[in-house]
Amino acid sequence: MYNDTFMELNEAVYFFSMINSNAEGPLTITLDDPTVKKLGMTASVIKAMMRILVVSRMIDHKTGSYLLTDEQSEKHKQILENIQSRNQKHHFDAFYDKALNRSQFFFNDLSNAEYEIYSKCNFPITRKTGTRISEHIDLSNKKVLELGGNSGGLGTALVEQYEDCSYTIVDTEIPCKVGNEYKRLNEVDMTFIEGDIFDLELPCEIYDYVILMNLLHDFDDEKCVRILNSCKGYLGAKTKFIIIEDILINEFEPKEAVMHGLRLSVECRGGKQRTLEEFSNLFSSIGYKLDYSIRVDSVHGMLMMRLETEVY
Repeated sequence: MYNDTFMELNEAVYFFSMINSNAEGPLTITLDDPTVKKLGMTASVIKAMMRILVVSRMIDHKTGSYLLTDEQSEKHKQILENIQSRNQKHHFDAFYDKALNRSQFFFNDLSNAEYEIYSKCNFPITRKTGTRISEHIDLSNKKVLELGGNSGGLGTALVEQYEDCSYTIVDTEIPCKVGNEYKRLNEVDMTFIEGDIFDLELPCEIYDYVILMNLLHDFDDEKCVRILNSCKGYLGAKTKFIIIEDILINEFEPKEAVMHGLRLSVECRGGKQRTLEEFSNLFSSIGYKLDYSIRVDSVHGMLMMRLETEVY
């Protein structure tokens, strides 16, 4: 159980031990705990850590409180000893330090060359997801706007399925450059626009769908609302949002998605996984509500959001 294939669990246990070692008294593991406040960790990091421990049965959770049993404490000890014996402590220390970095954001740390490699690797992954998504939506003769679409893997899969749809992607310079290369290679009709997702400046037109894939989980609620508000000038009465990412059904399900939460929250400060209820609250700020949700795979879910006032 305690090997490198369970790195996410090992990281959660290590974080728990580090926070516990800094505690001046009994650790309650809440955002109001003095130790948590002193360290300056975000709420999303603490939540993600505890979710992983709960779903891995490394801590008990009942009615909002946590309990570490003697048996679980011994398992924590074994993991920590294993980290030490494998000389991996430097990796875990570096990852823990990232969680304390108030300016940490994954994409800001990439060089141009690294960002280009990332965008090229991202394409086949998102294209595969797009093939699954195309089975659940009909984009025939629709205008689609995707924000943060990177090199266009998702869009390529959807346009290949629905050739008569108009597809536009907004992202930064390097993803758009790589995306245009793949566009020519795959002979698909898509438009890449370099732009700011927090302050969209696009040609004046109304889109049928706005797609956000693996985007909102990179940001805190305030920044997500800014992204949604920036879309307002391009929304009509029938415009729908499609959200695709590691969506949680509730605080602890699905487990496969929960296990990715800590790394996400550390790499993108303020970023977090959200439950269905949290997504509903987020979109209510622009007058949208959940239409329906589906599970795409073991990690990803898809939400269809529509105007609260839309009449069928």
